[in-house]
Amino acid sequence: MRIARAAEYMGMSVVGVRKAAREGRLPCRVSASGQRLFDRADLDVFLGREPIQPEAAERVEALYCRVSGSTGQESSLANQESVLRETSRGTVFRVYRDRASGLRENRKGLTRLLDDAAAGRFTVVRVVWRDRLARFGVAYIERYLAQVGVAVETVHAHADKSLLEELMDDFMALLASFSGRFYQLRSKTNQKRLLDAAQARLQEQGPPT
Repeated sequence: MRIARAAEYMGMSVVGVRKAAREGRLPCRVSASGQRLFDRADLDVFLGREPIQPEAAERVEALYCRVSGSTGQESSLANQESVLRETSRGTVFRVYRDRASGLRENRKGLTRLLDDAAAGRFTVVRVVWRDRLARFGVAYIERYLAQVGVAVETVHAHADKSLLEELMDDFMALLASFSGRFYQLRSKTNQKRLLDAAQARLQEQGPPT
């Protein structure tokens, strides 16, 4: 868990936790982004508490469901949730849902899930298919979750063949994104050329008399 959550758990200030870690009295590890991360067992030892054994730790699950379209795929979203609940092996903390392309990085459901993971609110994230988390870069999401002590589990190893149409939707969304950026760039280039031409024209005319 991060330092703010560790401080809350221990009933200490962030400054006090940081000082204990810096002096080597409180074990921690540093994430790829340079943040200190703490294990609950180390916090318990520092406080003189009996550490919770891993096998006795409670399994708390976060269920994540996603469809690409905003409408027309409600049944798929419900089916994913049903499969995840039926195969659950622990307490379900929350179901996170997104109706957005797996190419989008600013999905509200996924963002809330990552924030809650950093706060230590669950121990496992479960999805029906791995690509529900993202079309690309899933390994980075899994690595981040692992750094905050959360595992990722999938029900099915391979995506359903019926998701081919959704994959095509994502491809078209990616193509549209690149096209939009290209035309925006071209537009900015045209604007600059027009401004440069206007400035040169004014310089040729000289100051008003």
